[in-house]
Amino acid sequence: MVNLRSAIQKDIEAGILAAREASKLTIGDDAPIVVVKRTENMEHGHYASSIALRLAPLAQGKVSPLEIADIIATHMPKREYLEKIEVAAPGFLNITVSREYLASRLDDLPREDLCSACNVGEGKSINMEFISANPTGPLTLGNARPAFSADTLANVLTCAGYNVTREYYINDGGEQIGRLGESVLRRILQQEGHSIDFPEDLYQGEYIMEMGKIIAERYREEDGKICTVADLDNEQLRSALSREAMQMCLGAIKKTISEDLKISFDVWSSEQAVKDSGEIEKVLTRLREKNLMYVKDGAEFLKTTEFGDDQDRVMVKKNGAYAYIAPDVAYHQNKFDREFDLIFTFMGADHQGHAPKLTSALKALGNDTEKLRMMIVQFLAVTRGGTTVSLSKRKGNIYSLKDLIEEIGYDAARYFLVSHALSSHMTLDLDIAKEKSERNPVYYVQYAYVRLQSIIRKAKVQGILPPGDLPAELTSQVVIDNEAETALALELFRFPEVMEDIATSFAVHQLPVYAYDISRAITTFYHEAPIMSETDPVLQKSRLQIAIAAHNVLGRVLDLLGISKPDIM
Repeated sequence: MVNLRSAIQKDIEAGILAAREASKLTIGDDAPIVVVKRTENMEHGHYASSIALRLAPLAQGKVSPLEIADIIATHMPKREYLEKIEVAAPGFLNITVSREYLASRLDDLPREDLCSACNVGEGKSINMEFISANPTGPLTLGNARPAFSADTLANVLTCAGYNVTREYYINDGGEQIGRLGESVLRRILQQEGHSIDFPEDLYQGEYIMEMGKIIAERYREEDGKICTVADLDNEQLRSALSREAMQMCLGAIKKTISEDLKISFDVWSSEQAVKDSGEIEKVLTRLREKNLMYVKDGAEFLKTTEFGDDQDRVMVKKNGAYAYIAPDVAYHQNKFDREFDLIFTFMGADHQGHAPKLTSALKALGNDTEKLRMMIVQFLAVTRGGTTVSLSKRKGNIYSLKDLIEEIGYDAARYFLVSHALSSHMTLDLDIAKEKSERNPVYYVQYAYVRLQSIIRKAKVQGILPPGDLPAELTSQVVIDNEAETALALELFRFPEVMEDIATSFAVHQLPVYAYDISRAITTFYHEAPIMSETDPVLQKSRLQIAIAAHNVLGRVLDLLGISKPDIM
């Protein structure tokens, strides 16, 4: 599959080089990069570049941007894909792609590996760590947004030629695990009839009561143990209960990820394992040997201000315990030691202050932090009937991932949560997400696919297509003779451009936007270029070939999004 934007960019570069060699354009060696974009109005061509405007200040002599654009157009190679090149004020190059060229390539799309046209990754390795929720309760919708977005981004990066490792970091070594154990123990005691308080900073959800019942019953059956108020001071019992409750929560999280989110992780890492392995102490030793640690008020600090941080950070508290940042530094150092080319860490907005100090600490260890991508995920709000739904884990009344998927469906949940930039706050309207109308974008996209399925099914019934798998090529005589067919063909050939854009910007929300754009073009094509009612068999096969190509591209996009390709709706 040809990358039209890339081909046009290279030909504009070739035109600039040819003009320079012919002494028609004199500029320095530091010429700006050629940028080519799709036009919003096809009356101005299909692609455009403003490179002449950027070259004008660098050109010797009084040469206007319009003149430079004309010089470049004159010296550009005249490729098969070009229908015309127009120069427009104040200095734009407008390129129109030949309909004949698009038609001649459409019959190739059903048999091509669409991802082969974009190899930005060139086999490089990526570690993508996401979700990584505290194992202190069920996953909430606060975890859903990075889960679906990161998994979809991993799909696109794989398509773009990267080798991606999905990783989950279990935060099982912090104070929250002890707080979980105390929460469960206090609920057990209340269930045993003891009148004790339950502080607000403990975990409040009903799942705590359920775990309490299960653990208390096991204690009675296996050990003959009945918990008493005195057990609140029994450190050994509280520690064991905390670990057991944590394992129960982790088991539920893994089940949710596998069965509800339908995401598979390649690696499961653990904060406690990092502590037990001695990796934290190894990192601290390296920093001490580099003379980057110092003691102040009994605590041990890292000189992170020397590496861009706004203040030095405590690594070891005055009581000898590791500070919050220390395990994270050791864990991320482990990722660097595994020699990934890019390292992604998805963090919630409440942790965005953690990113700069972690980056500074890793830089202090001598790592190339340009490889590190801290993806900050802004807050998600959910509304139903204009009322905000509670997403808090520690409070009661959790609206869980399972609740969301049961209410609006997996496909809608995934599509909506990927469709907004992670750097922006998002509000998910459950009422719209449940609608079976064009107001619901996932319904609109899937309905476009169903229309193509219906056309193909009818074509098989009428004997136009053979039964079974679609043929690689129905006809090589594809004709594009109207705007609807042209617009759809151009959208289909955008596939490698979108993959390239996402693989370089990591803005994965562009993928559902592209799915919607293709679907809109398919819908227009469906209404303006009828297939099954067409009486000219040559034109009918031509349009059917276009439909098959669209079926392949939209289907691949839905696969990358991780949502289903329905046969009927």
